Amino acid sequence: MENPRVVGHVVAVQGFRVKVEVLAEAKSPSRATLDGVQKAIAINAYLTFSIGAGQLVIGIITDLESRESYDPTGGDELTLELMKPRRIANVQLLGTIEMVDERRLFSPGITVLPTLDAAAEIGAPEVLKAVFETPPRRNKPDDYDGNGDDFDCELRIGWPTGQPDNVVNASYNDLFSRPLAIVGNTGSGKSYSVSSLVQKAMSALGETGNEPHIFILDVNGEYGKAFPAQGSPQNRTPDRIYLNGREFGIPIWFLNAEEVCAWLSAAEQTQEPVLKDWWSIAKGGAAATTSTVGRLQNALSSLDQLLNELSKLKRKSAGSHCDAITGHLLGLGISVTTFEDLFKSHRNVDSYNTEVVPNQAEIGAEAEELRDVIKSKLVETQRSDEQSVRTADSPLFIAPKTLREPSLMNRTVSKEDAFKVESHLTTLRLRLNTRLDDRRWHAFLNYEEPDTMIQSLKDWMARFGVGTVMGPRVSVLDLSMLSNEVLPYACSVIGRILLEVRERLPAHNRYKHPWVLVLEEAHNYARPVRADEERGHKLARLAYERIAKEGRKFGLSLIIASQRPSEVSQTIISQCANFISHRLQNPDDIDHFKRIIPMQARRLLDQVTILAAGEAVVFGSAFHVPARVQFDRPQPGPYSQTAAPFYEWSTEKDPFPLDEVIGAWGLK
Repeated sequence: MENPRVVGHVVAVQGFRVKVEVLAEAKSPSRATLDGVQKAIAINAYLTFSIGAGQLVIGIITDLESRESYDPTGGDELTLELMKPRRIANVQLLGTIEMVDERRLFSPGITVLPTLDAAAEIGAPEVLKAVFETPPRRNKPDDYDGNGDDFDCELRIGWPTGQPDNVVNASYNDLFSRPLAIVGNTGSGKSYSVSSLVQKAMSALGETGNEPHIFILDVNGEYGKAFPAQGSPQNRTPDRIYLNGREFGIPIWFLNAEEVCAWLSAAEQTQEPVLKDWWSIAKGGAAATTSTVGRLQNALSSLDQLLNELSKLKRKSAGSHCDAITGHLLGLGISVTTFEDLFKSHRNVDSYNTEVVPNQAEIGAEAEELRDVIKSKLVETQRSDEQSVRTADSPLFIAPKTLREPSLMNRTVSKEDAFKVESHLTTLRLRLNTRLDDRRWHAFLNYEEPDTMIQSLKDWMARFGVGTVMGPRVSVLDLSMLSNEVLPYACSVIGRILLEVRERLPAHNRYKHPWVLVLEEAHNYARPVRADEERGHKLARLAYERIAKEGRKFGLSLIIASQRPSEVSQTIISQCANFISHRLQNPDDIDHFKRIIPMQARRLLDQVTILAAGEAVVFGSAFHVPARVQFDRPQPGPYSQTAAPFYEWSTEKDPFPLDEVIGAWGLK
């Protein structure tokens, strides 16, 4: 009996590609078999070739062509040459199907290639199931004590284009343990794919795993619908960050030394050293006031106030400054006898409220000497083991008033150098005050407001639910109300803090409680290096390049979503293990993408210009083979629907809500 699955035979073998001559009767793109109607000779159809011992090689049709050939059986060879069409299907080989314990399993290796004249058959349903529905199992834990493969999960993402009866599954572990890139033009279904993947991933957990897993940097404010917050979300206003619908913040004291220098545009040679010391001193003083560093800091503050007010010093204030300074230094091994003696004559005068202190020069000179002694002691103490963990990079609380204290920056400069750098410090202080008064940076400075009270890193992480067993699984950080200048700083700090939190886990626990960070519209803040690169964009790029390269070791992965893959750092894209490419039209993006993807997926990627909305080409280590897939729609979807101008314009009755926009802008 003739095999109804056979549609041709091999006429050429060229490395990992073969040419199949299609049978004359195989003219339809589909064919009826015992398993129903299946795709036969069509682009993206799958063919199998028997290589013996129950093994099959599977490949995908990438090209079809027709050639004219001489037919010697069609008449008198001496007087008439008859030509017939010779239809050729170019097939890219993908892997081998083997029988193991009565199950068909896919292997990406091909040790035996099909031979000439080997029959080409339509892929049977059980073969396609082994390829699409049974993905690879990845990342078996060292402490896994089971005998099966339930350490991983088959995560459904959609179905092969044109084959709705089949299912495409991906390795759950692989998809969320290493960077994943999702690219596509606007309107191609990119945000729908992100929402669908995350929703299905969380749904697969059932009732377990109720703690933070996914952090979405939502720069367009579209994921609030797909992942609704508990309770009523707040109305959004400019210059705010919202976490799951409630106002949130990134305390300015989260900035490390490099970030604060970039934030204040500090000059590298003259201002950065002073600024880094100031940032370290400010954070060192954030410890309890009873600590050695805290007492030294308070003594310096009182001395600075004394020196600042000497020209108008009254007897009463003279005594109060002396008592404050000596009180802070009590028991710290610093002699204050000479300093105290200068104030003795003032404490016995009844009219101390009105008389000017006569020995101002002596007090000023002694105060300067005492100031230098305290600074030396402070440096020595900060280098001790007690304060070794407190640096300019530590996320330690700084009171808002400390940021505006003009004398704090003077402590970082010796008396001899003060005159030399005074002009540089003046511009630095001016820039600091300008930043603190700039409303655009409100989200960095709201950490003492009642609704956004954040006194420590633990408070900040607790807002996500980290450290509890019942936190929200998906945290949506709405950054859409931030200005373009502020956005890269916010994204940089969030990514760096999440990575540094995980870096401090014990080595044997780093793969526990893994997190995934979704970078929506990543081209806005994770751009390639440029000659005119702004400091904020450089910080964000470096932060996410580091996560892309090292995050896997610490249980932190990325999902990079972008309309312009050529405008995302190539270092980040090159670290992606899996790719989901929706429709792309820009030739630069397509060429850039082709250069960094596996060879076997490049021919399939030729189709990215004709993909429908919701369709994508998927490939990577979470899948057995590259495939063109129709993604399942998320329920509910994000706020990313395309407008329908005809319907809206022909049915609208109410005017544009201008008052609502003006109110949201804070311009009432």
